[in-house]
Amino acid sequence: MEHEYHPRIVNDISAHFYKSFALEPVETARQRQEMFQLRYQVYCLDRSFENPSDFPDQCERDLYDARAVHGLVRHKQSGIAIATVRLVLSQPSLGRGEFPMEANCLDALNGESRHQLGVVPREHLGELSRFAVSRNFRRRLGEADNPVGVSDRINYEDPEAEGNRALPYLTLGLFALIVRLSVAYDLSHWIAVMEPALIRLLRRFGINFANVGQTVDYHGRRKPVFSDISTVLTGIRRQRPDVWSFITDAGRYDPATRNAASEHKPSDRDWFIPQIERRRTRG
Repeated sequence: MEHEYHPRIVNDISAHFYKSFALEPVETARQRQEMFQLRYQVYCLDRSFENPSDFPDQCERDLYDARAVHGLVRHKQSGIAIATVRLVLSQPSLGRGEFPMEANCLDALNGESRHQLGVVPREHLGELSRFAVSRNFRRRLGEADNPVGVSDRINYEDPEAEGNRALPYLTLGLFALIVRLSVAYDLSHWIAVMEPALIRLLRRFGINFANVGQTVDYHGRRKPVFSDISTVLTGIRRQRPDVWSFITDAGRYDPATRNAASEHKPSDRDWFIPQIERRRTRG
């Protein structure tokens, strides 16, 4: 069911988010240190996804980081990096199995999905991974046990519900980072291995992957997912235009509506500043 587009609702989401948080591409040594320390806290101490003893410097990293691009969500008031995500890029010399999902969970996709994945040009494929939200920040919001995101308890008007409902701002903020990075690096398809709870949470906001595999035991219960980016964004725009406008900055980062990749370089930090912040600066 398509929903009527409500500009005020869209502005409410963006205004609430950018009042408290900022999106950043990871470009400096300091940012990388913050990112690795945050991942250590989440993946080694909180989730036991990795062994803490393997990282005596308390910075969780792996061999995929060298060919990945990363993003941070920063809490403006404290200046602390509170969430991170990465996008693993192709290394064609490795061939089949070069991505973490392919190496560990590919067989959980059905034959048609594997065929579709096999014909995607490798340079246009990226893997979403290392979603991490600070446990300290989750505890501050009373959601320390939430494994996949947090809900900043600022209310907004939801066209699917009566009254107000809390939006998990940081989860959508991380997805907005993924969209920006994907456009910057001219990607057309995503793959990932996700917890079922994260897949369900994303579906609440119209974020659906065309191909979802069977559950596998890979550091806990996980499902591989695969989809072309345009299909995901088109589905969000149809089901939740408010969410689509937030994560694409009103279409600025949607390849279907604008060829943003040809207009901006990934190293251009100004490229990450949303339109609402530009208007605020000019005002």
